[in-house]
Amino acid sequence: MHAARGQPVPDDAQLAVAAVLDDAGVVHGAAFLIDSTRLLTCAHVVQAALGPDHPAPDGTGLTLVTLAFPLVAPDRHVAAVVLPQHWQPAGPDGSGDVAVLQLLGPAPAGARPVRLARPGQAGTRDRVCRVFGFPRSLAEGRWFEGRVVGPVGGGWIQLANRTDAGYRIEPGFSGAPVWDSRMRCVIGMVVAVDKWLRPQLDYPAAFMIPIRRLPVPDQFGRPRVLARWRQPLSRWRTDPSTHRRGPRRRVAAVLAALLLAVLVVAPEPLTGCAAPVELRVAATPDDLTTYESVAAAYESWATARAGGCRPTNVFVYPAAAEDVAQGLRLGWSAAPGRPATDRDPGTPGWYPADVGPRPDVWFPGAELPAAPVLSLTTVREYRVVARSPLVLAVPRGRVESGRDDPDRQRALSWPELFAKASRAPGEEPLPTDSGRRVAGTGWQVVRPDPTVSPEARMVDVALYGDAPDAATIRQLERRLAAAQDGHGFPLGSLATVLCRQRQLALDPAAPPLPALITTEQAVVQFNLGERLGAGCVERGRPAWDRSLLAFYPEVTPGAEHRMVLLDWPAPLQSATARVAAEDFLRWLTGPGRDALLARGFRVPDLDRAGPVLSEINGVLPGWLLDNPQWQLADAADPPALAAADRRYQEARRPARVLLALDTSGSMLAEAGRGTRFDVAVDGVAGSLDQLGGRDEVGVWAFSTAHQGSVARLREVGRADPARDAALLDRLRRTVPAGDTPLYRTIDAAIREVRRRGDPRDEHLRAVVVLTDGRDTASGALTPKLDGDPPVRLYVIAVGEASCDDRLRGRTLRQATLATGGACVPAAAGTVDRALAGLFRQLWEKGAEQ
Repeated sequence: MHAARGQPVPDDAQLAVAAVLDDAGVVHGAAFLIDSTRLLTCAHVVQAALGPDHPAPDGTGLTLVTLAFPLVAPDRHVAAVVLPQHWQPAGPDGSGDVAVLQLLGPAPAGARPVRLARPGQAGTRDRVCRVFGFPRSLAEGRWFEGRVVGPVGGGWIQLANRTDAGYRIEPGFSGAPVWDSRMRCVIGMVVAVDKWLRPQLDYPAAFMIPIRRLPVPDQFGRPRVLARWRQPLSRWRTDPSTHRRGPRRRVAAVLAALLLAVLVVAPEPLTGCAAPVELRVAATPDDLTTYESVAAAYESWATARAGGCRPTNVFVYPAAAEDVAQGLRLGWSAAPGRPATDRDPGTPGWYPADVGPRPDVWFPGAELPAAPVLSLTTVREYRVVARSPLVLAVPRGRVESGRDDPDRQRALSWPELFAKASRAPGEEPLPTDSGRRVAGTGWQVVRPDPTVSPEARMVDVALYGDAPDAATIRQLERRLAAAQDGHGFPLGSLATVLCRQRQLALDPAAPPLPALITTEQAVVQFNLGERLGAGCVERGRPAWDRSLLAFYPEVTPGAEHRMVLLDWPAPLQSATARVAAEDFLRWLTGPGRDALLARGFRVPDLDRAGPVLSEINGVLPGWLLDNPQWQLADAADPPALAAADRRYQEARRPARVLLALDTSGSMLAEAGRGTRFDVAVDGVAGSLDQLGGRDEVGVWAFSTAHQGSVARLREVGRADPARDAALLDRLRRTVPAGDTPLYRTIDAAIREVRRRGDPRDEHLRAVVVLTDGRDTASGALTPKLDGDPPVRLYVIAVGEASCDDRLRGRTLRQATLATGGACVPAAAGTVDRALAGLFRQLWEKGAEQ
């Protein structure tokens, strides 16, 4: 099936879902795209966002609402107008409660309309369904997983929760599309929860309006309904102009539309096929796109094997490897978690809701789960299914054929290749073991953060090699830090670093790009313009001279990807799910190996490369065949990795961070467990516990209630328990008041951090701003973010604050990313978690020196 203008529609509904916001940025429900510019939602959701005193849309004027697409562009707000001709407030008999919205501009890049289906009532009974909505006004959204029970009076259809599905449907899901996991279409819209007869707690009830009862507007007329078929409402319908072309052309157009539906939609009777088994798969965020593609290939293969009935529906969701590992240790607990402290790493809370549903299969990516995790009774089996060697990826435009081609394959060790790439051409050439002297190229090298990237940790084992002392490694780390800072690369995972490289590669005004430590598979995905992990929205092939070329060291570790089958007690995991997981593994180690090859992986015990492993995609397809012993034992050797981690901690640079805390009056808003400011102070307390021995921190409070708009509560300096206790006591006695001089504070804080210490010292400099409001007191000031030494800017945006706020021509998100920082949206009740997570990233490496 195809969407408007012939663009393919994705296999899931979340890219179509928008949050409906009020003027304060609070979420009141959901809406979803049905074509490129129009959305469906509930009338009561719109009325709640407008406010009880706002008149209902009647066509006498424009009624505007604000939307945000959390999984596509979470920091961007878009405006839409309510179409009065399709406004149907809820009637006393349960009818109506529908609204249609029209975007005033284009939808954010990546947003896609849903596929709609109109099965009869019998065709919807006992179907597995999923819903993405916004319970408790959580702006980032949550999933509900359940089943369709059947029709009730008034034309509604009842939904029921399934065991261990996390959230139940509650206020905040209204207006969300109900996704049928077998038909892979939307069959209805959530409208209400059961307010009268509450069922048992494990199976709370909710209701949807089926698509056949919704006013789906269509400029090509009413959609056709083909009995006993999946019903996509897309633009294959006959164009109105065909009605003026005569009977023969009308018949031809209708036949063409039906043929296209048969060929593209793949006819599937609503009866005659058993409900598919739901297989839940957790994958690391960096590898989400890869395993979504692999899962889709498996579903297609299994459906063909079953004669056209889909036997298994694979639901792949992102989950960090450490979160899944901890969840397995805790039995995927549904109890509240613990915040992190200096003595306790803490645990996420409410695993089914905050991390994801209890998985049947786990892809931990390049991370090797610890032996205690793999020995849990929950782990039934695990196997290496794919590999990829670690390489140095160099932009093609910076490679000189005569000078560099001989070094692409097995010519240099990792330390020698790094020396060639990171040294300037004028530096003293490095003598190698072979007697050759390697001259520098000045490429510079960027590496992912070893604290979050298993690939970087593996390379560190080889990169540090037999370095004689910590000073040598410290010099190596200085060169890496200089490249990272100079090009504005974030502290993050492999996908995060590649995403920044793509941003620069797609910017014609960007300076020459650095080389990256990465995997061969990631080089291919980058050059093909594929998505790079769950958090990267940038796509597109780079220009030829900015595409990447892989250099293979003499001996290099390889990233091994494993598939882990999980075994839960019978009430929590069905026997059919266990069988489906085993079948998935058999396929992935058999005919499914081609799906891994198509994603750029090498496959164990297979003496051929996939079609995308080619010179044109920047890699050497025959390299592995010529080097059967390329894999280092160190890549999966915990003692070697632990030794490299210790050496990294000894050599890492300290951080100098200034935290600016918003104390304007809006911080008194309730956050569920105190005010926003109370939760923020809890976050400051937890973050100070993570400070390393050489790290430095300062704390400011800012609002117009302070003289000069800023109160310097703690001067930048090292950990000091007495001073920190006094700081927290003063913060807890602070009463927020005044307006928000956000941009003025950012400008002053960056200047303060930049002037602290010697400009040539090795500190990582950063400013962290926590705010819940838009700038209201900086005038026309534009903060100066560029300068030397570089300072990273992080903004935690809460409440009315938005990462989409414009900082004189660019958004806060764009401004922070350009400095190597980030803008992090957070719910008011989770500010402490956001602060703790950010400071763990900045300071966690700072063990006592």
